[in-house]
Amino acid sequence: MSSLTKGFKTLSAKAAAQLDQDLMSVGAFSIDQLMELAGLAVAKAVYREYPPSDSSNSSNSSTSPAQKILVLVGPGNNGGDGLVAARHLKTWGAYEPVIYYPKKSTHNQLYANLVKQLENLNVQEITTLDEIKSLLSHRGEVGVILDALFGFSFKPPIRDPFKDFISYLSQNHDTIPPIVSVDIPSGWDVDEGATDVDINASMLVSLSAPKPCAERFVNSGENKKHYLGGRFISHKIAKKYGIEDILEKYKGDELITKL
Repeated sequence: MSSLTKGFKTLSAKAAAQLDQDLMSVGAFSIDQLMELAGLAVAKAVYREYPPSDSSNSSNSSTSPAQKILVLVGPGNNGGDGLVAARHLKTWGAYEPVIYYPKKSTHNQLYANLVKQLENLNVQEITTLDEIKSLLSHRGEVGVILDALFGFSFKPPIRDPFKDFISYLSQNHDTIPPIVSVDIPSGWDVDEGATDVDINASMLVSLSAPKPCAERFVNSGENKKHYLGGRFISHKIAKKYGIEDILEKYKGDELITKL
């Protein structure tokens, strides 16, 4: 079920899906618990690697707005992780999230609650590619882009309403803020990596265990950053999937670890 690459083990998409099922059955976690823990890990990884700018921590921080983080939200669990991460970053005062959520899960109460929580925090939402282009055109206004569009179950090709937007990220990656991808860089195949388009993420936060494309990610360019999050797997379940060594990478009270 697992394979060893470059010092860390990986799980196939099929094994990762089964692991999630085991966490909810054998492990007795609910989906909202797992999403909360995963989103918290993502937020902590962003905070550690891209800490708030000096201006938001200065003595006049009460009048200096926090730097923005553009959070790209997909329709599935990956998107839910992004919504949770946005909430934590907002409540910490680390970043001012701006949400792009083009394909909402309208009939799922869990996602409706996550959106409502952000609304109660006065988090801004934008709805068009033109708005994103305008936001990113103001140099320094956005510090990080959080990519929570597609998870390990994604299968190419990329379809609307995401196709034009991901193409824009791919074509302009040299001039936009660094992209942090949740579990899988959006548009990538879970096993093969980049397909016909590559958003050129600077950082990957693998959840539970790295997926096969994580090796391709760390080898895809210089200074690629890779974190592991999701410290909620029991030794019993980890042993079943051959990922016991992953649990040992966390130290002390860490919820994330840099691979």
